[in-house]
Amino acid sequence: MNDACRIPALLLATWIVAMPAALAQDSERNRYFVQQMIEMAATNNEQGVTGMQRMLEQNPKPAASDPAAARAAFQRGLAFFGQDALDAALEAFQQASRDDPGNADAVNYAGLVYRKMGRFPEAEAALQQALVLEPTRAVAWFQLAQVYGLTNDADRALGALANTYRFAQNQMRAEEILRNIAENEAADTLRNAALETLRLFHLPAEAVIVPPLPANPDGIVPMNSMPNPTRAP
Repeated sequence: MNDACRIPALLLATWIVAMPAALAQDSERNRYFVQQMIEMAATNNEQGVTGMQRMLEQNPKPAASDPAAARAAFQRGLAFFGQDALDAALEAFQQASRDDPGNADAVNYAGLVYRKMGRFPEAEAALQQALVLEPTRAVAWFQLAQVYGLTNDADRALGALANTYRFAQNQMRAEEILRNIAENEAADTLRNAALETLRLFHLPAEAVIVPPLPANPDGIVPMNSMPNPTRAP
């Protein structure tokens, strides 16, 4: 497995300590499939992306140990998130995920909170886990692309944005978002990835000269918050 597909060593060590060896191996394998979806999407290898997607979809959904507690914790997380109480929100979303490991919404929000905190390796791991549970979740791909944009990982930002468009429920809206990023985003890595994604899908695209802008210009789905991060573009 190449470096781009490896889970950060510290996170992997934590998972191995916290779960049986077979489960840790499954987790690493599944995240490898997510990374393969990113790499194949960057070259518009639709067959390869679909193959990895099918592998992930074959996984049995983890059973909830306490569905009611998971729902309550998730609602607490949303309330804290709305108040910008990030530490409390993260704890609540993590509790929801522990009570219901198949809750993709909880782990997706945890990834968003990690990203807002600037804890990018943890944000990447959480968003990848959301995609293990639901590989066609366009908004998780979009958030993952933002993580890669913030860490200057151009190739993976492209692949994640390509999957954002591929799995978007409303591709016209997704195209609009991509074009806005390509024309207005100040961060070079994300802006260029959006431009390359438009070209990848043979959508109208034109390289533009962008003046200095805030990191999150108005009118674009922001990089640090989304009204409903579990809703696809």
